[in-house]
Amino acid sequence: MKLVLCSRSDNEYKRIRNRHYVKNHGCIGKQLHYLIYEGNGMFEFPIGIISGASAVWASEYRDKFFGINKENRIKKIDKIIDNVVFRLEKNERNYGSQIIALWRKTIIKDWIEKYNTEVIGFETFVFGDGRFGTIYKADNWEYVGKTKGSAKYKPHGAYNIGERKKTELKLIFCKSIIKGGVNL
Repeated sequence: MKLVLCSRSDNEYKRIRNRHYVKNHGCIGKQLHYLIYEGNGMFEFPIGIISGASAVWASEYRDKFFGINKENRIKKIDKIIDNVVFRLEKNERNYGSQIIALWRKTIIKDWIEKYNTEVIGFETFVFGDGRFGTIYKADNWEYVGKTKGSAKYKPHGAYNIGERKKTELKLIFCKSIIKGGVNL
């Protein structure tokens, strides 16, 4: 398997993205999108997609996990990548966690190259019937808590005053790549 960087407007990416259980509302902020390929040479074919983007602004349990507070939020939040979408159209034992591990290694390099930003870790939000974050657990992500069931909706841009909307509760998983001051 391999990951190939693409744009979210790539037709193959869109075709797979639109079959994901989470509705496609686009993506804001920093972002990198990948097609997941299997096979060799002439016989490669896409079996999924995976994307990373700017972390959400505030999440109580994620903030605790990464030691984010009012004083360091802007500095730290920029160094966390949110796994905003992962759709795998091939169901094979351990495949999902292997792809997550490959994606983490790949996106760190690509993120630094594109955005000149150090990466300290990852976050993701899992929801829906029968979804428990198993592939993230298999890649040693930590379950840190659940969301509050609401989000701030800003219909006219990120800097306008927003309003709270009810959302489905989501499981929050995080993974730090810094252990004892050393990047892993």
